[in-house]
Amino acid sequence: LIAMGGATEAAIWSNWQPVTLPLPEHWTSIPYGTPLANQCFRVVDSLGRDCPDWVSGELWIGGVGVADGYRGSEQLSAERFVQHEGQRWYRTGDMGRYWPDGCLEFLGRRDQQVKLRGHRIELGEVESALLALPEVRQAMAVVLGDPPRLAVAVVLHREVAPDHLRQQLRDSLPDYMIPASLHTLDSLPSSINGKADRAALRQQLLACRGAETDSTGEAPQGTTEQEMAALWSEILQRPVVDRHIDFFLLGGDSLSATRLIEAVKRQRTGNRSLTLRELFAHPSIAELCAYLIAPGEAPQHPHATHFEEGSL
Repeated sequence: LIAMGGATEAAIWSNWQPVTLPLPEHWTSIPYGTPLANQCFRVVDSLGRDCPDWVSGELWIGGVGVADGYRGSEQLSAERFVQHEGQRWYRTGDMGRYWPDGCLEFLGRRDQQVKLRGHRIELGEVESALLALPEVRQAMAVVLGDPPRLAVAVVLHREVAPDHLRQQLRDSLPDYMIPASLHTLDSLPSSINGKADRAALRQQLLACRGAETDSTGEAPQGTTEQEMAALWSEILQRPVVDRHIDFFLLGGDSLSATRLIEAVKRQRTGNRSLTLRELFAHPSIAELCAYLIAPGEAPQHPHATHFEEGSL
């Protein structure tokens, strides 16, 4: 059995991969394999530089099969067909990476773009950052809930806490791209042709109780943390069962933050007053409660802003 792939813009077939049973354990899906004799591939970063083995990037196809462009669409042709070192390449919009043995692995579409809290996020970028971590074997990102939140399912090489993965992600991704929930699965759903099935994963996670929280989160501890979790749940309209999850990753915004500040003030939680700045500095239940119950009144920041809830 031979699996073949490519793009219409490059004469349909550009790569091939022999498939034998049983499938190798390290395969997360049927790989693209190697280019045909008269075709070639590049894996490039956002600046068009070649990526080393194991590092994900956009797939470019070159060779005799590459088309001249799109008929009647010069702008799109200029975007998709580029010159590099005297050769014409087609930018596929797919993500992939090379293994050290020269095999090419497909990692999904680059244009799986969503908008969350005013930011545009490429799901493939989040997945690529996770796949770069040594603990992660497979990763798939989806959007769940209303308001929408970023969720990720992973298959691990070895057990690791979601917070540890999040901390590593912060080294390569901005805060708004850090998943609100991480779920560990034995395998990820795939379509009949071996590609990632996001729709099936979304349904699988939504069918699970607590799908919008980490599958292995640490529950709030003590009365203060439990009361704070109840406040968060009421304000954010969702279950909050992880003492380390970020308020803003759960969908919190400036308005819900103001409501939380007023609720903490009414309940007189702890020994310190809460401002928006302190909430940003201590965004998890564990951090926030530790700050609030610390002895003594914290000095007010000279530029802290007071908010009052009301109709806009």
